[in-house]
Amino acid sequence: MTVSHRKRQHQPDEIQTVNEPGLQIQCDSCMCDLTHSIRIKCADPVCEPGDGVDICPACFCQGKEFGKHKRGHAYRMVELHSYPIFSEDWGADEELLLLEGISLQGMGNWQAIAEHVGTRTKEEVEKHYNTVYVDSPNWPLPNMNVQFNIDPNEFQERKRRRMSHMNTAPPPPPKTAPTSGPGIHEVATFLPGRLEFEHELDNDAEDLVKDLEFGICNEWNGDEIIEDENDLDVRARARWVEERKSGKKSTSSTQTLVNGTNGTTNGHHIPVNDLPKRESRTKSEDTNTENGAGDDDANAEEVTQPPPYETKESLAFKLTLLEMYNQRVDKRHEAKAIMFDRGLLEYKKMQAAEKKRPKDEKDIVQRLRPFARLQTAEDYEVFTADILYEAILRKRIQELQHYRRMGLTTAADIEKYEVDCIKRVGISECYIVNFPAAPLNLANSPSLHLLTPAEQTLCSQLRILPKPYLVIKETLVREYARRGGKLRRREARDLVKIDVNKTSRVWDFLVQAGFLKITPDPQPVAIQDPA
Repeated sequence: MTVSHRKRQHQPDEIQTVNEPGLQIQCDSCMCDLTHSIRIKCADPVCEPGDGVDICPACFCQGKEFGKHKRGHAYRMVELHSYPIFSEDWGADEELLLLEGISLQGMGNWQAIAEHVGTRTKEEVEKHYNTVYVDSPNWPLPNMNVQFNIDPNEFQERKRRRMSHMNTAPPPPPKTAPTSGPGIHEVATFLPGRLEFEHELDNDAEDLVKDLEFGICNEWNGDEIIEDENDLDVRARARWVEERKSGKKSTSSTQTLVNGTNGTTNGHHIPVNDLPKRESRTKSEDTNTENGAGDDDANAEEVTQPPPYETKESLAFKLTLLEMYNQRVDKRHEAKAIMFDRGLLEYKKMQAAEKKRPKDEKDIVQRLRPFARLQTAEDYEVFTADILYEAILRKRIQELQHYRRMGLTTAADIEKYEVDCIKRVGISECYIVNFPAAPLNLANSPSLHLLTPAEQTLCSQLRILPKPYLVIKETLVREYARRGGKLRRREARDLVKIDVNKTSRVWDFLVQAGFLKITPDPQPVAIQDPA
């Protein structure tokens, strides 16, 4: 049988025409395609090695002979398995292609597996495998007791309609490729495409186990594991045991060890003088020699230390290191899960919501943040809202108790008291003195040298940095020149979106300095009566 795998002519995320499986079966005589037709398979032991011999009905009827195949060999008919066995809408041929695709492409590579099946999409392949195999009560085997009573013609008609619909369906819009970079997210050093940080929490946790190696472990039935006789470590240990029994010692004890470091870090290691030798499988070429010599170096011998045996003490120590590493990694994953679950990566949204809270509520929320680790996101939000509501009630209760101590028992009395309190100027409880803000220190401010001493004094009093002041000044002067000197104070307030009092002070200063020459509006001329 000639089996060839079809090559993909498109990118993995593109939409393909789903009508051909990922393999093609051909007649070994005339090379015609037998993927979707009945074929005859030779059952003689001479033709069975490999993929066997497949023959089309035409060549079989003509009695063609080729290679080792003879017309008198035993044979068997291979029909199309177009009938359901595990699911009502999946045929046995698709089930075989699914399992073969998983073995070839790997578990989880659903796009390539769907292309191998040929008649299913990526989503259908993944859903079917999880439903039939993963969720089966006999996992990893599917439920073998399922029976279907479906007419073969109806099953084939369903398959043709499904394939026709898949081929004519419009392709979905292209997806935007996820990008990862420390500069494309609101939170610095966060890589959104990988859901990781450039510097993770406890970033040095891997240093515990990065150089950790294990030798031969006989604990937990490790001595019952069947070893591969062709493994180099197994062969080295066997040769070492034989040499120990025969009393021989290696003469190349001064050569460098290949894995000698591992032997010294475990509980039991082998003496250097008793190490066996093995032939290196690595070929080396000498490009500097003219005659191409290098065959002598291809079989160079190296001293190989057999894998050490793990003692109980060394094994317990290494397992403790692994447990410590797992605890630190679990802590890292828990912290990241809290960030993703609470939406802490949406920094701008959180900052906007935080600015709307009064200072008292901000302090309460700040003190409640350690409880977020002990609750789910929904429970924590409810808990925070309840605590804030309790704080509001306590504050209101204190106000009412204060009013009662003053003899105010009704809402009308409280309202009248608050109005009178505002009117009274001398009462310290109700009158708040607005002290002027201290002048701003501009000694280290950039662009300070561009201002005159008078402008520096103005910026210090108004608490405006030099750069914003220069922008305000340029805006007003440009608009004044564009309008031909017809610019008023009220219009200047609309141009500059800052405090109107500061705008008025800047306007007055520019007028006094001569930057703006405001002329008064001409008075209307009175028309005299000629009589």
